Amino acid sequence: MYLLTNPIREYAWGSPAHIPKFLGLEPTGQPAAELWMGAHDGDPSHLPDGTALNEAITADPDGMLGARVREMFGDRLPFLMKVLAAAEPLSLQVHPSSARAEIGFAQEEAAGVAHDDGSRNYRDRWHKPEMVYALTRFEGMAGFRDVAMTSHLLRQLQLPWSDEVAARLQGGSPFQTLRTLVSDILAMRGESLVSLLQSVAVAAVAAEARGHHSEAVAAHPRNATRAGSIEREAIRVFSLIPGLVERYPSDPGVLVTLLLNHVVLAPGEAMYLNAGVIHAYTSGLGLEIMASSDNVLRAGLTTKHTDVAELLHVSSFNPIPGPRWDPTASVGGSVLLEPPVDEFNLRVGLPAYLDLPHAGPRLILALEGQTTIATSEQRATLLRGQALFVPHSDGELTAAGAGKIAVGSVPL
Repeated sequence: MYLLTNPIREYAWGSPAHIPKFLGLEPTGQPAAELWMGAHDGDPSHLPDGTALNEAITADPDGMLGARVREMFGDRLPFLMKVLAAAEPLSLQVHPSSARAEIGFAQEEAAGVAHDDGSRNYRDRWHKPEMVYALTRFEGMAGFRDVAMTSHLLRQLQLPWSDEVAARLQGGSPFQTLRTLVSDILAMRGESLVSLLQSVAVAAVAAEARGHHSEAVAAHPRNATRAGSIEREAIRVFSLIPGLVERYPSDPGVLVTLLLNHVVLAPGEAMYLNAGVIHAYTSGLGLEIMASSDNVLRAGLTTKHTDVAELLHVSSFNPIPGPRWDPTASVGGSVLLEPPVDEFNLRVGLPAYLDLPHAGPRLILALEGQTTIATSEQRATLLRGQALFVPHSDGELTAAGAGKIAVGSVPL
């Protein structure tokens, strides 16, 4: 077993306080956005002797991964875990499928685009399905909302532009209508866009105020209908718009957020995003587990490189419900989360109630309290924020204590 030292990424949208508090460190005042735990070449964790985890895996792939994982994924850890701390909305983004990542990576390699070039889309050849487990209240926008609900929401803005979009959504194929609409929105530029965004911000404030009144009426037991849930969705969406316009006064991506599901997770709840699901997390502290990739295609709400054409190419425009993900099993408040991917699953909870994986590579993160992890030959005690890599060669392991842990593994 190896106690890991894990890198922190200081993206502008990150919270200055969440991750330092989680790690028991004094805040530096800088935005600590992501704590990476894994072996991705871009920012690997390190073992106690200073060796990068990806280098340790390369040196002993059988011992670190096991034959089955090597057969499935090659000599690489196929998943990556992160603690994500959002104080501001992340970029409007999407992740590619495996096939598209292979093609895009090969094209950029052939073109000689450096891996650290800011204009590069594909930094590796892997897809990036991901799941977020909320550690605090966690909010995000993910997937296109049912077009009838979106049409109703847009009409509440009482603007010519939003009425026109609402009318477009009510005719034709939802997939094609959304694709054309998003393409049209992301092509908007200039003073007319700036003026529209200002108008939408003002209208959102007014619509939110009206919505709070409607919500109070809907909260009465006689009125607790589907319409009430639509009003609550509208209030959450409208509350974000003024802040987004203030940060991005000429970014058409702000308008795309009106078309997306607004997902609110309570601590202990999760959502799963497959390839092609356009999304933007907005606030909260969460634990992410994903296929080990850093491929992100952005269309807005960022100062980083955007590639609208590529995002439109890989995005799914089929409306979906908010992509919550329920546990496969739940015992004593401890859960097993198994999304439909080969690279990872996630167990979270008290050691006494967790059925721990006994093969393959495992990453264990202490979320609360103190937990002791043991194999036949080793023992390690983890406190909140500490992470442990357990190689395949360590075999079966046990956990004891009153702490809460998260265990990422390959579903062998």
